[in-house]
Amino acid sequence: MPSGVDPVIGLAQILAVFVGASTAAIIAPHLVVVIAGAAGGVLGLMSWRACSTWEGVRYVMGMCALAWLFTGSAAELITLYVHVEDKRLVTPVALLIGWVGHRWPAVGKWAGRLAKASAEAALRGGKS
Repeated sequence: MPSGVDPVIGLAQILAVFVGASTAAIIAPHLVVVIAGAAGGVLGLMSWRACSTWEGVRYVMGMCALAWLFTGSAAELITLYVHVEDKRLVTPVALLIGWVGHRWPAVGKWAGRLAKASAEAALRGGKS
């Protein structure tokens, strides 16, 4: 018996009551990503500017869409460096994508500075 609880399997079992097992197996992974993205979006919304209800709903829906689009690829990239099954990373990655939210441009700038510093260090190391 598996030692951890997989939210995808749990949700698929619940959905199977309503839509059938084969359909639930297809829908459950996507639904888990959207739910985790929404939870992260709500966390990100707390640090965003003051907004109306509709702006907040659009923000959270945007984070759901962003999480749905990029979670699988990000989880696979992480498994290159951390040796964990990518299916275990799907939910936390979706939550993190939503949580970063409006701060993605700052994260991109930070990654650019990190890449530049790494490249400069590699070039200096090669000339010495």
